[in-house]
Amino acid sequence: MELSIKPSPINRYPLRGILIRDVSAEAWLRAVKAMNLSLTDIRIFPVPGITANCIWGCLVLCHGKTDPQLAGRHELCQLVSSKLLIPERSTLQPALSIQEVEKLFTQHVHVFHPEFGLAELSEELDLKALLAEPELRSYHVTRPEKPVFIPGQVKSFQVKPLPPEEVLKQMEENLFPQSEELPKEELTPMERARLSFYEFLYGKDKEASTGSTGNKDGKASTGSAADKEGEGHHKLGEALGRMLNSIIPQDSKLSQRMQKDFEELKRRNQEEIEKLMELFRNNPEEALKYAVPLDDNNSVRGGESMEFNLSKRWSDFSLAHFQVGSGSGSGSIDLGDHYQRLQQQYNETAEDLIKKKEYHKAAFVYMKLLKNVHKAAGTMEEGKLYQEAATIWLKHANNKQKAAECYEKGRMIDDAIGLYKELKQDEKVGDLYVSINKRKEANVHYELVVEDYRSKDQYLKAAIVYREKMLNAPGSQDLLLEGWRREKDAFNCLNNYLSNIGDVKALKQEIQTIYSKELTERNSPVFLQVIKHEYGKHKELEEPIREMAYGIVASQMAHNKAIVNELKAFNKSDKEIHKDLMRYTQRRK
Repeated sequence: MELSIKPSPINRYPLRGILIRDVSAEAWLRAVKAMNLSLTDIRIFPVPGITANCIWGCLVLCHGKTDPQLAGRHELCQLVSSKLLIPERSTLQPALSIQEVEKLFTQHVHVFHPEFGLAELSEELDLKALLAEPELRSYHVTRPEKPVFIPGQVKSFQVKPLPPEEVLKQMEENLFPQSEELPKEELTPMERARLSFYEFLYGKDKEASTGSTGNKDGKASTGSAADKEGEGHHKLGEALGRMLNSIIPQDSKLSQRMQKDFEELKRRNQEEIEKLMELFRNNPEEALKYAVPLDDNNSVRGGESMEFNLSKRWSDFSLAHFQVGSGSGSGSIDLGDHYQRLQQQYNETAEDLIKKKEYHKAAFVYMKLLKNVHKAAGTMEEGKLYQEAATIWLKHANNKQKAAECYEKGRMIDDAIGLYKELKQDEKVGDLYVSINKRKEANVHYELVVEDYRSKDQYLKAAIVYREKMLNAPGSQDLLLEGWRREKDAFNCLNNYLSNIGDVKALKQEIQTIYSKELTERNSPVFLQVIKHEYGKHKELEEPIREMAYGIVASQMAHNKAIVNELKAFNKSDKEIHKDLMRYTQRRK
């Protein structure tokens, strides 16, 4: 008997197997996973090919009924018996009974297919051998630091200032000009001789003659021997000059060279102070390198010898050690009339530098040369160099108020808060905390302000802080009521209390409550003035307020006759009442 399979329009046996055509076990497992099959519910058998030592694919044998929709492109198999499977929509030829099939196929699972024939599947796929468990390794998990918080909305910003000492150091190194020695131009003996000759020839008559009888200081001649000797030199010089003019004309090149040589020698022989003044006139910024600090006693500090020498300069006055009224040298030199000229020149230079918006150089002049730390700090502040200005106010002027204001202008809020706390300015501290979105800290200091106002019976101011600064409207109303009840600025407290009530019905009820429960003989006139202020604001309140006014006037007339005139405010259009009140007043008089 020859056994074969024929096509069939229907499946005569249950679908329990799936044929996967692929030579890779990895592909089989992917297909099983794609069909959402559990490995515990199936058995997998490799299917041999038609040639030796080759694989056609595999048979997936399911323990339960197979869903045809899960197979996809793979071919389903019918389970004829527990040991034989055939493709779907096929049947055995000749037809065999189940008992006959079980007798023929007793030992291993068989699959009968047109492509590879009848295959005996004696070995089941060993999944444990194929699927190796991953090697577990112990790892040390390093937890990263918390990242920087990036807010979704920037509510405030601050500038973090440097320590004052560092600010002073940077000002010294970066802002202020570095000191240099004024170049030395000492004359040689030959040059001094030429200068003496030129002065004898050209200069004495210009420098000494201030009048027919005056000396070079502008004072009258005393007729001394020295004066007579000078007069003699002058006449001799004039005579020698006339003789040279006859030999060398003034417009000749030789005469011009001599005059130029004379001017240059005079310049080089100037006093140190004159050199500095001339440099200030020609190049004030360059002159700052050679300038000297002035004392308050018309002298310059820093000289051990009692001569003026530009090598003793402000370079000894480091900002880090600068103190008003002190110098680094052990002595001082009296400048005499030069002091006023030098001081004036320094002030003019500073003003010019401010006009050029070179504020740090102007501050250098004020601070180091004129020793005016207040002007120096003010100049820095004008130039919006707030950190430097605050440092000078704090370290050299000992003015914490101005330093705090500069820190505030420069958005260095934490430093400003620290100084305002020392100054006991709690309201300002609260405002700055609010500016950096720290409402809780702000309210702590606002509460101190409120308590201070309450201790001084300034309830209206305390209520304004509660309402506008602390955003506590109920607390503000309570303070206003307390001020009214304690008769501390009672009118303003009650007037503001009622003005803060927006709902007309609530306002009417509150006025009625105060009228019926809180009026006394002392506060009734004040209450009358308050409701007179409220009268006319709301139409529905006019009648009840008028009745209250009548009641107060009636109760107060026995000891205050003039109060009757208050009824005019509540009856502005009633001319008869105005006449009655006028007659009443006249009879009373």
